[in-house]
Formats: sequence, C-alpha cells, structure tokens
Amino acid sequence: MIKRAAQTALFLYLYFATSFVFSENISQMPGKLYPALCICFVNNKIGWIGGHFGKIWHTKDRGKSWELQNSSTTKNIADIYFVDEKYGWAVGYGGLILYTSDGGIHWIKQKSPLTYFWKTVYFKDKKHGWIAGEMGTVLGTKDGGKKWNVLITGDDVLFNSITFSPDGHGWVAGEFGVIYASNDSQKWFLQDNGVASQDYTVWSISYIGDQMVMASGVASLLLFKQDYSSKWKALHSLERLNKEKSLFRILKFKDKFICVGQKAIFYSKKTAGPWKPAKIKDQLPYGEWLYDAWSNKEGIWVLGIKGSIYKSSNGIEWEKVR
Repeated sequence: MIKRAAQTALFLYLYFATSFVFSENISQMPGKLYPALCICFVNNKIGWIGGHFGKIWHTKDRGKSWELQNSSTTKNIADIYFVDEKYGWAVGYGGLILYTSDGGIHWIKQKSPLTYFWKTVYFKDKKHGWIAGEMGTVLGTKDGGKKWNVLITGDDVLFNSITFSPDGHGWVAGEFGVIYASNDSQKWFLQDNGVASQDYTVWSISYIGDQMVMASGVASLLLFKQDYSSKWKALHSLERLNKEKSLFRILKFKDKFICVGQKAIFYSKKTAGPWKPAKIKDQLPYGEWLYDAWSNKEGIWVLGIKGSIYKSSNGIEWEKVR
C-alpha cells in the first residue's frame, strides 16, 4: 500500500505540477514549451512536442524554434507519434485521439471506442497502430485510425508504454509492474516478470532489437528479456547512480542503451551495465524534470516537463537545444 501511494503521488505530481498555469497564459508566452509531456522527431530537423491543454508545438530547424499548432482541443496531450513528416497521431485524456496527414497543419479527432485516458501510442506505418492507457486497455487499428478496436481491457491498471518488434510481437507495461505481451499484435496475455507482485510501476518498455526487450520504472527498476521465449530478468545496476530512483525512459541508440532519470541521463554498451552518467553540457534549470525521450537514426532527444530539450549524436555527450 505504501508503494502504491508513493507511485500515485508521483503520477499526480507530474499531472498537477504543470497544471497551475492557465492555458491562456501559455499561449502568451513566446518560445515557451511549457508544460511539455512528450516528444517525437522524424529526422534531425523536424519534430513535435505535446503537452497540457492540447498544446502541440512543431519545429523545422532542429528544435531551435517552435511554432504552436492548432490541435482544436484543450485536453492534455500525453503522447505523440509520427511515422513521417506528414502522418502523425496524438493521444490523451478523455479518450482523445488526434490525427494529421499534413504535419500538424490540421489535426482531426478520431473516434475512440472508450473515453479512457490514453497514455501511449505507437504506429508501425500509416495504417497499423496501437494505443494503450487506462483500465489495462489496448486499442488497435488497421486503417490509420478510421476504426479503433478494443483488443484488451478490464484490468485495473494504467498502461504507460507500448512497443513492438518489426515482426509484430508487442509488449505493453504500466502500474504494479504489469506487462502484457502479444505474438501477433492482436491477442494479448499477461507475462510473469518477477516484480508484478511487488507493486513496481513500469514507466517505459522498449524493443531494442534481436528479440530483446527492456523496461524501466520506479526504484531504479530495470527489466531485461533476452528473446521472445525467455523470462524477464531484473537488473538493478542503476540504483547507486540515480538518486531520484525513477527511470522514465529506456531505449537503444546506435550501439548504446540509454536510460533517462529525473535529473540525469545514463548510458551503457551492455544491458547489464556498467551504466555511466552522460555529460550534459548545460545544467538543468531549477525545477526541471527529465521525462520523455525519442531516438531515430540521426539523433536522440530528451525532454523535460518545463520544455528543456537535450540532444546527443552519441548518447554520451548532450547539448541543450533550448
């Protein structure tokens, strides 16, 4: 019960810490990316950020400048995903699903079969995508979101992250260490990861290649799965490095594994470590909290809830973009 209370408090902090700024005031703050919750880049120049009150920002110059797009909603944007420079989706509170086919010039609402809080979205291509969130729910589409189908629902758990392999295997994870998996992206089943009964929250799960999957969460939780048929293994090599104890993102970039904590970024060439703190050129602003990350072949970006953006081309040295 104590662990669940702590995790609930952490989630409420992330939700409310940035909610005391009125949406009207945000629109009057030129250049401010606040409050920011999610980031996505399709190449080295073009990217998007989503945040509270339906705010979606867009950059065409590597993140040096950002313009506010019209999302036609005031609901919070929890996650955003683009498959190329034009086609993208954004999800959030109250069953919010947004779609664009012109890079965000126009955002169109898609019909959600449920009005749950959608926390994470993933698309394989322009047609095949998945959304996950409240009440252990996963939605799927085969036509770009014209119709969303409920694939699984009913578990009293919030899914925070979803990932897929190129051949259609999928994993979704969230509160209490719960992880579901799928062999065909349609039928889902609960996986035993050895920590679900200990009330750990998994913030991030990521397919890292060669059938390997990693997950990260509270209490410096790191989970590793060697291949599709192997069992999950708990790793705790970051505990002595990350004083804040929460690891919000885990992902693979080139030949390195990257883990994002509240106040630091860590890297390793092996899943089991050793993990080392990355070199951040500029100090984090007061009160900043690193929360989301995105990588592609050209770079890796980390976003803070106050709009700070850090970028790296090697995972070791990071510079502040803004």
